[in-house]
Amino acid sequence: MKASMKQKVLIAVVAGLLAAGPVAAKDTEKTTDSGVVEEISVVPARVVTPDQQQVLANAAANILRQIASARGAIHDKKPEAAKEDLQKVDSLIKIIKAGRPVAKVKDHIWVAKKHLDYENTQEVAADLIPIYSDFIDIEDFIPVEQARKDLDKAGESLKKGDKKAAKEQLAAVDEAMVYTEIDLPLSNTERQVELARGFLDQDKLQEADNALKAAEDGVQLLSMGVESPLVKAHHSLLQATENYTAKKYDAAKADLKKAGSWIERAGKSGDKKIRQEAAKLEKSLEHLEDKLK
Repeated sequence: MKASMKQKVLIAVVAGLLAAGPVAAKDTEKTTDSGVVEEISVVPARVVTPDQQQVLANAAANILRQIASARGAIHDKKPEAAKEDLQKVDSLIKIIKAGRPVAKVKDHIWVAKKHLDYENTQEVAADLIPIYSDFIDIEDFIPVEQARKDLDKAGESLKKGDKKAAKEQLAAVDEAMVYTEIDLPLSNTERQVELARGFLDQDKLQEADNALKAAEDGVQLLSMGVESPLVKAHHSLLQATENYTAKKYDAAKADLKKAGSWIERAGKSGDKKIRQEAAKLEKSLEHLEDKLK
């Protein structure tokens, strides 16, 4: 695998999830068939164990189950029951979030920023060490060059005793972390679930149901592995967008060509939802192509 591809490799949340380097066990939650939430431990590693993989796979599948249950409650005019189902969705999303490659480094960045509120700059400087270590763990999977530059600047600001600048630069480190394909559907799922919760609070049941239907569509992507044409198409479109923003137009056109090939393959799938998602991506591709003309 070429180095550039290693930096941009897609991380799938199920069926072979790749995560960051070895870290301490994290207690997360899992919703059982009976609806009871129990404590579990997931230890993200470069390749998760079969048992851990099953936990994550179950989390993705159970999100769909709980959303379907919430929609059923809405149709039965039981908004409070729907809200309970959405609380379980929140717990399941926590499991998936804990497995993301950037989870550990973002935790360490948060700690450093928080320490700036009450520690002296020399003490906070020590907080940068584990962040640099985190970068080594994930640099084969995720671009960290810009984040490392911003972290260097934060270190210089701490040496000067400039807390304000250091906090801004740590925020830039946080922003520079490129999320994986997990985040695309997961973020959409969270957003739609939150919208649905708000609509339920306002007793707008139809709007809540519409939001949850959109959430279901997003969750479908979570069950697709790294070889999925849709995942690869999403990845190529993301790269195209980044290159377009950076005014690397030739690179953006090349990315769009790759995306088009993957979208075409996905459009021939026997799965209706995959074909529908491919059609949506086709519109995004055409939009970017128009900008590059």
